[in-house]
Amino acid sequence: MRLISLLLVLASGLATANEPLAPFSAEFRIYVNKLPTPVKAELVLEPAEGDDYYHMLLKAKSFLLSNTEESYFHWRDCQPRTARYVHEFKGFGQRRFHHMDFEWNPPRVHNESEDDKESLDIPDDTLDELTILLRGRCVFATGDKSYSVTSVYGDKVREHHFEVIDREILKTPLGKLDTLLVEKKRTGDSKEKRRTLFWVAPQLDYMVVQAKHIESTLLKAEMIMIDYNGPKLEPESTPADSQAAAD
Repeated sequence: MRLISLLLVLASGLATANEPLAPFSAEFRIYVNKLPTPVKAELVLEPAEGDDYYHMLLKAKSFLLSNTEESYFHWRDCQPRTARYVHEFKGFGQRRFHHMDFEWNPPRVHNESEDDKESLDIPDDTLDELTILLRGRCVFATGDKSYSVTSVYGDKVREHHFEVIDREILKTPLGKLDTLLVEKKRTGDSKEKRRTLFWVAPQLDYMVVQAKHIESTLLKAEMIMIDYNGPKLEPESTPADSQAAAD
């Protein structure tokens, strides 16, 4: 289920620096080895009570399982600052959860799980695993092609590296969109064939519209957007438009 979470967490809407985050909701269908699964997921971003304070919610469920992640965070200087992160999973006779409260003076996270309670010192720029791509909004909007972030999940601090490797046109429920193809880079991965790819649309404030995780030759998972409600598409300028504006 963390595979689905990984794909969906990187479907966050993006915006330019120093602007408030625009609310959105999006629905996705999960495919495994190109076959549709019964798992649908919804990702929602909305304002929370307080200045520059937001709530992001991810819910994925089918008749076999349910997976919920949510984050409450501040958004300042193009950087999320988490106050609380929750992950709960139920399915296949199991229940797992992490309830994580963040404090920043000094940087520290307090985690409660089904196994125990613990506290952990963290780097000052650490994000939770539901908001890690929000940092990319400013990077991609300025034309940079790569960035790195640090996240914490339970008692594990992780490094994530993202790099634009291509540009493609994709068919979506909103029509054809120009997208950047972004790869999550891994250092020292023992599985050479493992790859995670994301297609982000500049016209949708750099939101992910499709993602693919290749675990091996025999196991591939895809996430495809099937519905979206959020900021309207920005019209693309054409040479004729540019000439008309000049006249």
